[in-house]
Amino acid sequence: MSESDISTLVEFVQAELPRDTWKPWPGGWPEQIEAALIDAVLSIAAQYGTPENGVRGAVSRYRKAVGTDRPNDLARLTAYDPDELQAVLTDQKVSGRTKASAIVEAAGNLLALGVKTASDLDPHDPAQKRAYTCVHGLGPVTWEYFGMLLCKPGVKADRWILRFVSRGLGRDLTPAEARSLLHEVADHIDATPTELDHAIWAYERERQAPESGATK
Repeated sequence: MSESDISTLVEFVQAELPRDTWKPWPGGWPEQIEAALIDAVLSIAAQYGTPENGVRGAVSRYRKAVGTDRPNDLARLTAYDPDELQAVLTDQKVSGRTKASAIVEAAGNLLALGVKTASDLDPHDPAQKRAYTCVHGLGPVTWEYFGMLLCKPGVKADRWILRFVSRGLGRDLTPAEARSLLHEVADHIDATPTELDHAIWAYERERQAPESGATK
């Protein structure tokens, strides 16, 4: 990453995505670590949907199943049988396993480190990150998104973000490179990384429609 790359990308963002066109960040799941973890894992190559379907619908069903609008206790999620959780959420898979089983395993790994509620999560803690990314099917991109859903500033460098940044610089970048660049760009234009991430994601998804479906 160079100052030239940052300047070029700042100019690209300002030209292609003026601030007054940004779609606002919907806010994630503040103080709801169970909802945020479910959302992060289910978001992998999936339609985000509405409160009645897609990822949002699955989170709504979970909240109804556990009887609270603010699910914020990984001990409860860890106690779920993966097959029972799958019946509540979705039958989708990631890397040959159910997403529900990955959610339960990640919740258990984090709980073992003392991460029980949203206030315990630190996206910059290497041990917490390893506890999540060591789960087969999960990786650093959705780890970053998990934190964002709990209102921790970040950039989820998924395919939409990578397309935008690569187009702006005229070359392919890794997710880590794109994430670092957008943190710098956000600082230069007085935005949070999360706000910039969502604005780019929404713009790029609409630009590529109908290919996109509505994945995050």
